[in-house]
Amino acid sequence: MKDLKLDILNRADDDIIDSLVPFSSDDKKTKKRILAMSEKKFAELQRGSESEKDEISVRGVEQYRRPVWYKPLCAAAALVIMAGGFGMFKFMGRTSGRQFAEGDPDKAAATTEAETTTAAETTEAITENTTDITGDASVNLNGHTFEELKGIADSLLPHYIEARNLYSEEYIDMRGEQLKVNSSYFKVDMIYYKLNNPNFSSYDELKNYYGQYFIDPERSFYCFNVGNDLSVLENDENIHAMIEYNGELYVHENLTATVPDYAAVEPIAEKPSQVRENSFEWQRVTPHQADDDYLYGDESYVCIMDMEILKDDDGVWKIASCQPSSTEKDSYDFNSDFPMGSIEKEVSERTNTDYDTVYDTVKAYLKSEYNYTGKLSWGFCDELYDGVEIIEENYVNNKNWMICTCSENLNGGGILILFLDENGTIFGKKITH
Repeated sequence: MKDLKLDILNRADDDIIDSLVPFSSDDKKTKKRILAMSEKKFAELQRGSESEKDEISVRGVEQYRRPVWYKPLCAAAALVIMAGGFGMFKFMGRTSGRQFAEGDPDKAAATTEAETTTAAETTEAITENTTDITGDASVNLNGHTFEELKGIADSLLPHYIEARNLYSEEYIDMRGEQLKVNSSYFKVDMIYYKLNNPNFSSYDELKNYYGQYFIDPERSFYCFNVGNDLSVLENDENIHAMIEYNGELYVHENLTATVPDYAAVEPIAEKPSQVRENSFEWQRVTPHQADDDYLYGDESYVCIMDMEILKDDDGVWKIASCQPSSTEKDSYDFNSDFPMGSIEKEVSERTNTDYDTVYDTVKAYLKSEYNYTGKLSWGFCDELYDGVEIIEENYVNNKNWMICTCSENLNGGGILILFLDENGTIFGKKITH
């Protein structure tokens, strides 16, 4: 059997490793390889996660809300290379107890879809009756009002929830039509269930449908077209979350947990940020729901939806990204003016520029060079990662650098990391695979 491509998996817990064992003909070898994954690689993919003593120091400010599905996603990513933004596999169910509780850095799960913010050092307990933080609805926000932005976000969030649950058990008939593929590569039988959706049956129809609500549906919903020949999957080194066979869609048996309809839950806080003429970010906070098998938490937790919304070329507002996460209610700073935490303040204090300028510079670069419109995470570092390509020689080399990481894969695959100096100049980049 060929070596599995496990470079993306790092510091896996035993339960994750055990989930991978059935895919290997040599359990001990696989476990040793998994445990030997590079700590530095893990740090890069965490996009601003906690620093280790023997790692590059990354002092990010987006670190405290970490949904429990990160490590299951890492396990899936080692095998399921081609899954798209919504194609996470369900290797684990709802985590019980405090296995991944905050404060246990060796167990804490970190997000690949949901980027997080630093908790305030001291916060007062927040009750269920927390007042919505909306500010003055009539205040002009770069040509927009709060109520206008809220209306846009509220109209799009239900479509994200619907899309998020496309692969979930609730929406797949596991007793219905299915395909069975004997994978000679993974030495396992793979089952694909037919996707029965009234809005589409083929991949092109899916993209057309979700193209009404998402800037880039192709990035969010990856699909592998096998035509009418399933045998192409038998020796495939990847397990695909979704395939098109004979013009119809099928999804892999390892399905994702269902996300409750948080769009229908009354918010206890809502905050706009990075408001521009054609884009804005929106954070919506609601009580954690008891039937949530996707995000960790209980009645003492809140669910946070971080949305980035853009206008397309036709002037229609659409979702660029949406990242759900959860945290204990008393860890969330309801009084902060900045949903992204203190990154704006830190950029202002530590550099010769400001966050808005840096944000616009990076967004323009990513759109021009990679047609990337997804979410970003930010932090600071004092050392460059191995393999960084210097794209601007005239930069301030004082080890006071900003690091910006794309939270989603590029269309060509891989995660892009950018490095900026204290003047806001993009001088380095690295694409991880």
